[in-house]
Amino acid sequence: MVSSMHGREPVPSTGLPRLRAYLLGPSHGSAAERARRFAPAFDALAAEGFEVVAPGRASQSTDDADHLLSVVDDDLDALLSADVIAVLPGAERLWEYAMAEALGLRLMPVNPAPRLLSA
Repeated sequence: MVSSMHGREPVPSTGLPRLRAYLLGPSHGSAAERARRFAPAFDALAAEGFEVVAPGRASQSTDDADHLLSVVDDDLDALLSADVIAVLPGAERLWEYAMAEALGLRLMPVNPAPRLLSA
């Protein structure tokens, strides 16, 4: 499973199309908090050879309705083009999760262990 893949070398290119993973997780908090929340799963999925899309990692709040609709539209396009939806803890309450479930998209829970420094 993805959570045990830390420390592996990236998958070599075989000329086959890479699978796309939409990494879904809570997008609240500062940019640094989001980076810490998403990085372990993002890195693990990439090491497994996935092309990773993680809109919540760079999420920005907006008061502009047109911009918000544009962001939701882009997120929906990314969700629909993914081969798998990788779900971080706490993402089960997000609209993207409900949409993926309703559309029968493949949901895969990920809970990567924190990286430990070796002595």
